[in-house]
Amino acid sequence: MRCWTTPCTPTPSSSCTPSCDRRLWAPPVRIGLIADIQGNLHALEAVLAALAHPGGGRPGVDATLCAGDLVGYAAHPNEVVLRVRAGGIPSVVGNQDQAVGWGLPRANRQPAAPRTEILRRAALEWTQGQLHAEHRAYLRGLPRLMRLPLSDRSVTVLHAGIDTLDDWLTPDDPPALEALARRLSSDVVVLGHTHRPFEYRCAGTLFINPGPVGRSVDGDPRASFAVLDLDTLQADFVRLDYDLPGATDAISRSGLPGELSVLIAQGRAACGEGRPPLTLKELP
Repeated sequence: MRCWTTPCTPTPSSSCTPSCDRRLWAPPVRIGLIADIQGNLHALEAVLAALAHPGGGRPGVDATLCAGDLVGYAAHPNEVVLRVRAGGIPSVVGNQDQAVGWGLPRANRQPAAPRTEILRRAALEWTQGQLHAEHRAYLRGLPRLMRLPLSDRSVTVLHAGIDTLDDWLTPDDPPALEALARRLSSDVVVLGHTHRPFEYRCAGTLFINPGPVGRSVDGDPRASFAVLDLDTLQADFVRLDYDLPGATDAISRSGLPGELSVLIAQGRAACGEGRPPLTLKELP
């Protein structure tokens, strides 16, 4: 059932709101939540396998939703897009997806520190050059926002803010989440972008960020995802080991900046800003 497909044609500034006039699944429902895959196929395959066969006598999920950024910093953007499409995983567009799909010069409105900004730009340009035209078109067609009536619950998925794809939304800013809750009027809101897993309740809305599948930034390099029970509105957060050496070796062999493999292996957000900024010529 593909009720989330919308006939509108997104642009970088548009917002598409798919809707469905019937339940997608009957309760009880367990939904896998993923975000920020960032082109890391090794991590994605491990997470999808864990969602399908969690072990320990626990049931698998009935469906999986993605809060955007399929591509970004790792070596398999085409394979990740193909895997998400083949798996029928509904996704919204992330800021990296938008920049790659539309050929934009940057994915973030605000520049980072010099060294990190160079890595960002190099990764974006590499991914833009690698992604097949069919997959770029797919990214351009992703909605900014999905509204899904699931098991008598209203679930909204978006990457970051409604109006911009790089808003920084975390429990550190309760007024921003409360304002978003009022605008969306949804039982559950699933977010991505910050690479920070969290669960937060306010204004009658449960906010969930499942954390990043493909690029952790909190010092724990494992893949992150969540499972939401729509009957109880309880979320379980999972950190999962995956073939990290395979992922980092693929980055090193791809033509991407080699320093990205170090950041992903260590689960760090930024490079050593105390050192002189790299130039693109200095990056492998």
